[in-house]
Amino acid sequence: MTRRNPLFPYVYRFGQPAFDRLFYNRYRKAAIAHATGRLLMVGLGPGTDLKFLPPTVTSVAAVEPVATFRRMASRLAGRHGIAVDVVEGTGESIPFPDNSFDSVHIGLVLCSVDDVPATLGEIRRVLVPGGRLVVLEHVRGRGAMGRFQDLISSPWAWLSSGCHPNRRTVDAIAAAGFDISELRSIPRTLVPPPCTPHLQGFATLVDN
Repeated sequence: MTRRNPLFPYVYRFGQPAFDRLFYNRYRKAAIAHATGRLLMVGLGPGTDLKFLPPTVTSVAAVEPVATFRRMASRLAGRHGIAVDVVEGTGESIPFPDNSFDSVHIGLVLCSVDDVPATLGEIRRVLVPGGRLVVLEHVRGRGAMGRFQDLISSPWAWLSSGCHPNRRTVDAIAAAGFDISELRSIPRTLVPPPCTPHLQGFATLVDN
């Protein structure tokens, strides 16, 4: 398991709003607009994405391994009058039954899970046939950017509590049995390296 920086939840909580205002809020809103029906949010963090839930969502549950983030998210949901069941858990072991959700949301999550294939396998398990994986992730770039991300991946992972900037996320999603035709790359963003480029949209479960 990746060693976690215990200060990261607080650094993220107070530093991320600047990135949200500059960039992420519009992309968070655009990504989660694809969610529908019974929604599971994996790696909820402090709950920022809850503010952008579309009316197509009928219920919300969330899995978050960090207690500090669970408390932050629950407080945010309360302030905004959002009903959400936030439970302890990881992407590799989602504590919900098979075929429980119409859509699963991952927002800047797959970079930091310990096992990407296992997480995507769990997401497949809890999705209904034809369900949607709603995505906003930063991913490995091409050329010099990708090589730079490979070089600094280990120290960056400790600093950012497990975030690996060089993950080939779109390939992993495709390998897990999702149709990735509605995912798009955002090669240039306001977010500085190593957390760029980005992947946004949704992938459909082809065969459950």
